[in-house]
Amino acid sequence: MSILKDAIEKVVSLATPQTYNIGKDTYTINNSFQRVTPHIDRPGKIGFSSLDGIVQAVKTEIERNEVEKPLFINVESHKAVRVFTTYRKDNLARDTLYTAQPDLPDKFHEWLYHEDAIIVLRSQFIPNEGTEYLLDLLSRITNEDNVSSEDNGVSQKITASTGVQMKQIEHIKPRVALAPYRTFLEVEQPESDFLLRVKAGNKERGIQPQIGIIEADGGAWRLTAKKNIADYFRDHLSELVEVKKVIVTE
Repeated sequence: MSILKDAIEKVVSLATPQTYNIGKDTYTINNSFQRVTPHIDRPGKIGFSSLDGIVQAVKTEIERNEVEKPLFINVESHKAVRVFTTYRKDNLARDTLYTAQPDLPDKFHEWLYHEDAIIVLRSQFIPNEGTEYLLDLLSRITNEDNVSSEDNGVSQKITASTGVQMKQIEHIKPRVALAPYRTFLEVEQPESDFLLRVKAGNKERGIQPQIGIIEADGGAWRLTAKKNIADYFRDHLSELVEVKKVIVTE
């Protein structure tokens, strides 16, 4: 029994990781030679759905923050903000303190039947001249018996038949300026150009006309949205920004 006990203890001792102190670091041998990362208590990340949530958190907790200042507010995109610290002295890492992502409507489909288009325009867009034009156009198209279109790739003309002998011709604007809800609600929604197309319908065949609302500015509105968000923080945290306790980047 003594020999078996000694053998078991020897196996256990060999399976136990061995640690070695080299300078200020600790290393272990367990299949390979690895540095043991020391545990350091750090603040947990908090997520918000609004810019105001981040503003209130920064104002309340910045003086309690034990890490080196300043705090950085980085506007990563039109729908993502991250607040992080500068390098820590212990291991030159950063702490992410807060993040924010807005609660936005689901992205609408580019091609919509007239009823869906009316709902989307009234619920997911800021009212402006562009939405008024589209709603007026849709109201006239959907009340007609038959709609056909002529399209040369640049401009479009639709013909709405209201009777056997009378037709109404409508020239469609190729582009309209619209401002959907697509960034944080505390800032102005960027207005940008949308390409407008109409697919012909035929009531007799049960084919409904469709309207295409297609983003047409190459995504430049995202830069405007990021600037609006950054300006919001610079305005609402102006005292901290002026003394460089908070750095806003975009």
